[in-house]
Amino acid sequence: MKIKKRIPLYVRPFLWSYDIKKMDMQKDARIIIHQVLSYGTLNDIRKLIKYYGKNKVKREFLKPMLGLYPANILDFLKLLLGIKRLNKKKYIKNILYENSYRFTR
Repeated sequence: MKIKKRIPLYVRPFLWSYDIKKMDMQKDARIIIHQVLSYGTLNDIRKLIKYYGKNKVKREFLKPMLGLYPANILDFLKLLLGIKRLNKKKYIKNILYENSYRFTR
């Protein structure tokens, strides 16, 4: 019988729309990684990398979850994880917002 890995306290605030009691750190790694990368602080991201390892975090990050990342966070994560090329359209939270600064009346 496999023992379920409980969700650490620092991760729980990022999983507000999930039933934490049913989640497992290994089975739900993709969701956990994307949620913490998108909403966590640098300290939270460091803890995440320490728990999963940089390679696993990078691997899961490269499996996009559409509409989760603001552009500035996405650029930071590319730099942090050493990713050179990335299709931003597969990640960006709000494509219209990204171009709204060019809008003139």
